[in-house]
Amino acid sequence: MWQLKSNDLSTERLLQEESLFSIGNGYIGVRGCFDEAPDLISNTIRGSYINGFYDRVPILYDESASGFPTVKDKQPRVMDTQTSLILLDGETVVIKASQIRDYFRVLDLQKGLMERSYKYITKSGKAAKIAFRRMASFAAKNILCYEIDIYYDGEIEIISFLDSDVRNHSDSYDPRVANGHDKLLHLNKLSIEGTLVFCEMETITTKIPILSMIEYEVTCLDSGHYSLEHNLEEQKIATKAKSKRHLKLQKKCIFIDGTRSSCLYEEAMEIHSKYSKHSFDDLISMQEEYLNSFWNASDIEIYGCDNIQEAIRFQLFQLLQSVGKDEISNISAKGLSGEGYEGHYFWDTEIYVLPLFQMTQPELAKQLLLYRYHILPQAKQRAKEMGHNKGAAYPWRTISGIECSSYFPAGTAQYHINADIAYGFIQYYLYHGDKSFMLEAAAEVIFETARIWLEIGHWYKGAYHIDNVTGPDEYTAIVNNNYYTNAMAKYHLYWADKLYHELHEYNNADFEELCHKINLTSDEVNEMRLASEAMHLVYDEELGIHAQDDSFLRKAVWDFANTTPDQYPLLLHIHPLTIYRYQVLKQPDTVLAHFLLEDYADTETMKRSYDYYEKITTHDSSLSSCIYGIMASRCGYYEKAYEYFMEAVRLDLDDKHSNTKDGLHMANLAGSCLGIINGFAGYRIKETGISIDPIVPNELAGYRFRIHYLDAWLEIDVNELVRIKLLQGKPLKITIYNKDYIVADTIEIERKQL
Repeated sequence: MWQLKSNDLSTERLLQEESLFSIGNGYIGVRGCFDEAPDLISNTIRGSYINGFYDRVPILYDESASGFPTVKDKQPRVMDTQTSLILLDGETVVIKASQIRDYFRVLDLQKGLMERSYKYITKSGKAAKIAFRRMASFAAKNILCYEIDIYYDGEIEIISFLDSDVRNHSDSYDPRVANGHDKLLHLNKLSIEGTLVFCEMETITTKIPILSMIEYEVTCLDSGHYSLEHNLEEQKIATKAKSKRHLKLQKKCIFIDGTRSSCLYEEAMEIHSKYSKHSFDDLISMQEEYLNSFWNASDIEIYGCDNIQEAIRFQLFQLLQSVGKDEISNISAKGLSGEGYEGHYFWDTEIYVLPLFQMTQPELAKQLLLYRYHILPQAKQRAKEMGHNKGAAYPWRTISGIECSSYFPAGTAQYHINADIAYGFIQYYLYHGDKSFMLEAAAEVIFETARIWLEIGHWYKGAYHIDNVTGPDEYTAIVNNNYYTNAMAKYHLYWADKLYHELHEYNNADFEELCHKINLTSDEVNEMRLASEAMHLVYDEELGIHAQDDSFLRKAVWDFANTTPDQYPLLLHIHPLTIYRYQVLKQPDTVLAHFLLEDYADTETMKRSYDYYEKITTHDSSLSSCIYGIMASRCGYYEKAYEYFMEAVRLDLDDKHSNTKDGLHMANLAGSCLGIINGFAGYRIKETGISIDPIVPNELAGYRFRIHYLDAWLEIDVNELVRIKLLQGKPLKITIYNKDYIVADTIEIERKQL
């Protein structure tokens, strides 16, 4: 249950497994491609990526308008360090089922290591045992390691490449994948210095440099009876290692990029010097130590189902591999596992991924928030481009901070991203009560983003309205009073007012300095408070639900009965305007707001809303099933909650959306884990504290997880009983089944039965 295993060599599975078996450390990621003979494998997306590293490409419009972005960030494939050729007595090893026996691949979640092995039968009938290992170091983020180990009664040759001829993948038929601009890097220099080889490249437009250095180590049974040579070729360096009977080639690759360093060569050499005496196995030991700490805090243990346990741990591990660990980077929609969405960061971070890390990895959560603070200047500039007089408008999709969405109805119009980001900072405050962090970074983001609601909202008949926006549901665009947007704005403005007064009391001098810096006055904050209190949340009296927006319930309902399976997802087959005219959802909108802000509606209203919107949701988005599962638990629809949970938890492992090849769905990976914690366990965090309302689906025996809250660690164990154990910190209050308890050691109560 700590390993993802496969013995599948089928062509149709290959691309999916490149994503599933990807390795990374939050800085560098490499898809799980085969090292050997890539030119002989037609069905491959062979990529390595650096988080936060980008070039810019033009956005072209036949008809443009003011404020439309003209360029966008794009994450390049970086130089290829994984490709090798293996020759046995001069015969190239080719991945053909007819010549391979005992094929096996495993992703070890405790070691942070991908291993692969098989027995290869040459055309002459001789057998070779070939094994591979690769790892991206968590302890030394710039280091990526490979190992090829071969036993064969004959001559063995491995040719390893450091290749600069890299191009991004594109697909003109799928808007979720980039189209064109596949060449983003050009070669500056290839060089050889003794046992080290170097490749220096630069992004074509942004002129950001990147360097890769490889150190090779060769061992064999006959110590010293091998050869190793490096050869400069047109766009790559070929390193050839030869021996007989046994040959092990290890590659220690170091990556440095210009977004983080101004002296790439010098820093690479410093890292090389620091780790030159660390063997592959030494780095694995460091990896295990890092991961042991991670799993001790973040593991979600499932009782009674190995299949789900494997999936949950796989998801947690892949999130850790892709999440940025400095203020330059974040976590993109596909992480570091593929090229879908061009490496862009979305609202997925704050609403799906960040909540998971808030619970158990506060430092990682803080880094994700600091990224948003880091790009605040660009968000303020974007607000000006949009015609706003003040405030910050965060981009819908970005890497460097600029808006990269060319389709504004489903991009820039999603102003709710401002509230989503503020929500993330507020949640951090609820978890840690860290006023110092709020004053140093969070408050400025919260105030500047809150200003936008005063810019785009207006008063009408005593209520505050927000017009011409798009909510999370991208099958409905440019509407008035989207419930999700208005509810999140209400919460955002409430907290802007609250923090204004709390930070005044905490450190008046420093807070006054911040207010002076951003020209924030008490009158402006009072406007925020009034707008929050009077925010218009559309409610339909006849149906007893919160309407998705002013006009949504007036539209005709989509003709689901006559929509054939091959027409889904609708966005790939039907014009957006046609979709916009109907009641049809791509993903939860009002239902998502009920999850995040459940105090804004009573339970019966939430249940009626769930019943109504679920029937007209296509789940064309990977962000959908996990939320419907969580809210099914909240509404008491326990069988449905489990069904949605299973849909989400196996989404990538079973390629349910037929696009896992383009990378793993990071928001869904996190959302599936939230399905246990926020769904089955009913965990919530609010101003009043933390609470749980746990159930156990009939298909499971129970579950266990940990929470870090106000300097304390709690273990929540739900099976026949509900056990809450204080692992560290002072006694604290937790609400269980609407009753308050003080946890000083361990408490046990009867679990609610279904």
